Amino acid sequence: MSKDRRIRRTQKLLAEALVSLALEKGYKNITIQEVTERADIGYRTYFRHYAGLDELLMDVAQSRLDEIYEILNIPPADTELEDPILFFYDVGKNLFQHIQENQTNFRFLLLDNNLRFVLEPIMKRARERTEGILSSLPRRNISPNLAANHIIASAFSLMRWWLDNDMPHPPERMGEIFTNLIVQPTWLAMMQE
Repeated sequence: MSKDRRIRRTQKLLAEALVSLALEKGYKNITIQEVTERADIGYRTYFRHYAGLDELLMDVAQSRLDEIYEILNIPPADTELEDPILFFYDVGKNLFQHIQENQTNFRFLLLDNNLRFVLEPIMKRARERTEGILSSLPRRNISPNLAANHIIASAFSLMRWWLDNDMPHPPERMGEIFTNLIVQPTWLAMMQE
């Protein structure tokens, strides 16, 4: 059952306030009081939705992850891909396009070093989904688990680099870089006999 429109609006305002304040001051330097003031939401109202800042932060991160999975349209684990390299190019291009369109949220989530505790479960889930795709390959010189770990860790590093350097390349080029630098070498290593 979907949330009441007022609840969604309140949570959206709180999330936006959290992100803007964290970008200004750093996540560890903000308080619930500042978030509620910025969102123009009552302090006590905050606690009807969240127990603390970390819970709101996890909600923001999970929402971004859900958006990414919806946009990337990653197939179920046992799906055989006709052209895996082209598939991952599209994944990379769409991923960087989404980051560009939502860069405020991603700058906050990816560049604040105090948020590793949020990124770990997100990366774990991404590794599991990637491992599922790689498990359907016919020959494997490198385990799908190891390859998925490499792809996801490298992809997060590439996203951070892109944001940290003010997105010097368009998303299409980042899709190519993602494919050429991360996916193809991993794919070739996995397929070698």
